[in-house]
Order: sequence, then structure tokens, then C-alpha cells
Amino acid sequence: MKEKEKKEKDGNSGGVQDIIEIYNMLEDEQSKEIYLNRLNWLISGNVKYIDDIVASYMPWLPPHRVNILRHAAEIRDSLPKDRKFVLYGAGAIGKEVLPIYRTDRRLIGFCSQAKAQQENGYLGYPVMSPEELLARKDLSVVISTINAFEEIRQILKAGGYPEDQIYGGFEYTWCAGFGQYFAPDFIVFEDEEVFIDVGCFDLETSLEMRKRCRHLKKVYALEPDPDNYETCLEKKLQHEFNEVELLAAGAWSERTVLCFDATNSGHSRIDGDGTTSISAVPIDEIVDSSDKVTMIKLDIEGAELEALKGARETILRHKPKLAICIYHKPEDMIDIPLYIKELVPEYKLYVRHYTNTNDETVLYAVMP
Repeated sequence: MKEKEKKEKDGNSGGVQDIIEIYNMLEDEQSKEIYLNRLNWLISGNVKYIDDIVASYMPWLPPHRVNILRHAAEIRDSLPKDRKFVLYGAGAIGKEVLPIYRTDRRLIGFCSQAKAQQENGYLGYPVMSPEELLARKDLSVVISTINAFEEIRQILKAGGYPEDQIYGGFEYTWCAGFGQYFAPDFIVFEDEEVFIDVGCFDLETSLEMRKRCRHLKKVYALEPDPDNYETCLEKKLQHEFNEVELLAAGAWSERTVLCFDATNSGHSRIDGDGTTSISAVPIDEIVDSSDKVTMIKLDIEGAELEALKGARETILRHKPKLAICIYHKPEDMIDIPLYIKELVPEYKLYVRHYTNTNDETVLYAVMP
């Protein structure tokens, strides 16, 4: 019986056995420690596990979102004792601050615009729509987001929500380490590099690649956000970056059109509720047959696995270095390593982490 079939029969596929298998695939203790700490953070929401990564491997950075948790506790203590409250924002910050509020009987759940969360709930709590919240006006509202704080506050005020019932204003202390995608000693550049930069955002990663390698023959740079794409065009001209072939498209497992949330930032993403339509293409279809691809980087807000599936033939043919973000979706911690090793069993896998938050965890795959 094949191993995959055996897992499915035993009911272990995607579970503990997969985690053990991936842990044993990792090549060094740093990778294993980062991987386990991220899993523990995903399970518990306890930021101490991110702090442990930072303390061990980036001790020059301040601890993970200490200000957010401290402020969350201050907000909790200032809420009226006799009024229930809701967390507005069912995302990363909501997850971070939930341990501060979980034992508080006044918490009734979340509020979010996301239809899927309204239908399925979030972290075991019900999720109401903004319309439902505005219709009630009997709750305290803790805005559990950072980037959209002012926007949400204005929506509530415009809807007649009492201003003295709106709380929030979390501080976001995001600090980055060095060398994401390129610095680890197991990344060895070839005499001639062909780089695929998916989610190129502002072209800075491609520019960094040009600095680091001996000869950059070509870059395939994909950026579907219209405003980000214009920024990349400007930088290509500004830096006389003629090696870049810039595509206004996303990467996917097949050629299609997808809904997209274009935020003109590094957080733009494929989203079923997005209001922008984008073209998405398999990497296998855009690479010229004369190019030997040497490195692929994917940082595309949760679409990494689909993009890998669309790069299957390129990976099998050229066995390029891979730098794949695995922090956008919990299941990527399992699905992506298993998929890569299934394609090319000889790949050596490493994990590195680059911020004092839960962002920017990268899985590397390199040939021996």
C-alpha cells in the first residue's frame, strides 16, 4: 500500500504523522525549532513561541507585539462592566489579542465583512456582519485590526454608532531581520541565474537578487495588483533593469481569472470577495524553453500551493532553489513541504523566520 493511501486509511493524513514526517525532513536544528514554535503558536495563539524564535535567532529585535497585548489588556479593563463587546476584525490581530479576551464573559464574538467567516465563525466564535453590528448599537466594539483601524472607526461613526463605545488603536511594532530569501548559507548562486519573483510587489526582491548573484540572466516578475504593477514598471525604468520581464498576472495552477483584493500594498491577495478581476497563469506556461530556471520565490498571501502546482514541470525539469512563504495559511505548514518533497525527494528543506511577529516564515528547498 502506498504511504499516502496508508495515511488516509489510518486517518492520519494532515495530522500528527505528517508533522512528524516534515519535522524529520528538515535539515538542521534551527529549522526544526522554528517549525515547532510556529506550530505551537498556531495551536495556542501564545506569542511566547514567536518570542522564542526571535530570542534564539534574532536577539537584536524587540519581542513580538508586546505593545499590542499590553494595550489589549488595558482596553479590556476599561470596557463597561455591564455591556457585552465584540472584536471588529477577524484576522491576524484578532487572533493575537483573543487570549486576552477569551475568558471575559462579556465577549460575544467577532465582526467581519468576510462572508466565509460570517457563515463558519472564527476561532470558535460567531461572526456578525457590519450591518448587523450597526443595527444593534448596544455593544462595545474593540477594533482588532491595525491597517484598517481608522476606516472601520469612520464606518461605525457614519452608521451612527456611539463614539464612546468604540475602542482600539493597537500599536504594531513590526521589525525585520536580515537576508530574507537570499542570505542563508545553504543558498548558493549559480554562474547564471534565472529568477522567478512571484508577488514582486515593488520589485525590491528582484533588485536584491541582482545585487547578490554574479550574473542575472533574466527575471520573470509577476504582480497582479494594478497599482503595484505600475510601481514595478517605474522601478524597472529607474534602475535600467532590462533583465526583468514584468507580467501583470498572478500565479496559479491553471490559466484562469480570479477575484482579487487589490490594496496597493504587500497584502493584496486572491480573495473570493475581492472586487478586482485578475489574470492568473501557471509558471510552467510563462517560462521560455531556453531558460534554465535557477530560483523561484513565492510570497503571495496564501496562493503559494496553487502556484507551486502550476510550476510542477519547471521544478521537475530544473530543480531550482525554492523560497516559499508558509505563514499565510495554517495548512501551508504541512501541505507545502509535503508537496515539494513529493515532487523532488532529493530536495533539502530548511525553515527560516525574519520578523518579530508571526509574519515572514520561509521554507527553502535546495538541491544537495
